[in-house]
Amino acid sequence: MAKNRQVVAYSRVSTLEQKRKGYGIEIQVRDVTLFAETQGLFIDRFYKDEGKSGTDERRAGLKRLLRDCRAGSVRAVIIPSLDRLSRELRLAENLFWTFERLGVQVLIADMPTYSAQDRRDVLIRQIRGAIAEENRKDIIERLWKGRQERVRRGLPPGGNIPYGYRRHRQSFTCSPEEADIVRTIFERANCSQTMSAIAKVLNGRGKRRRNGKEWTPRQVGAILGRKDLYTQGKVRYGEVSGTNHRLILVGPETRT
Repeated sequence: MAKNRQVVAYSRVSTLEQKRKGYGIEIQVRDVTLFAETQGLFIDRFYKDEGKSGTDERRAGLKRLLRDCRAGSVRAVIIPSLDRLSRELRLAENLFWTFERLGVQVLIADMPTYSAQDRRDVLIRQIRGAIAEENRKDIIERLWKGRQERVRRGLPPGGNIPYGYRRHRQSFTCSPEEADIVRTIFERANCSQTMSAIAKVLNGRGKRRRNGKEWTPRQVGAILGRKDLYTQGKVRYGEVSGTNHRLILVGPETRT
C-alpha cells in the first residue's frame, strides 16, 4: 500500500445509547486506540457519528470516511465492533464489500485476529452481524410494546413533549405559559380566524414557539391538529390510544 495512505478509525453511537450513557464515543475511541497500539499502528484520523442509527446510510461521518476511501487516502479503518458500522446485515456487508473493492483493510477491535482473507473469519463476522441485526429488532419490538402499554394507560409513549406540556417524571404535565397559547389558538379558531391571522396575533403579542421562533400558519395548524389531545386528553401510538383527563388543556367553551 502507498505510504501516504492513512490508518483511520470509525465510531458511532445512537441516540438511545447516548441517553443510556452506555457504549459512548469516548469508550469506543479508547478501545480502538488501545487496539491500534497492540497492532503497532497509529490512528491518523477519527470519523464519528453521534446520535445516529446503525441503519442510517447517510451518516455524515460515514460519508466522509467513504469519500476519503474513494480518494485513496485511507489504507485501513479500525472499528470498535461490527455493530458500530451497522446493525443491519445488508448494509454492513455492502460496506465491507465497498472497503474491499477500494483496497481498504478493515480491522475490528473486538475481533483482534479477524482477517478478510480467512473464510471462517468472514463467516463468523456475518453470523455476528446477523445476531446484531436480530438484537436490534428485539429492542425495537420491546420499545414498541412498552410504548403501546403506556398509551393504553393514558401515558405518553415517549419522545418529544407536545407543545403545552413539560416533562414530569415518566409523564408530562401542563406548562402554564404554553397552555395559555394553546387555548388562545383554539379560542380564535373557534371564532373562525384563519391560521395566518392567529399566527399574526401571537407574534404581535410577542409570543414565541418553544424554539424561540415566530409562529407560522403551519405551526398553528399543528396545534389544531392535536385536538383530541388538548380537548379530550387522548394519547396515541400507532393504532393504540388511551385517555388521560389530566392532559386536557382546552375546555368545552374553547373547543373547535
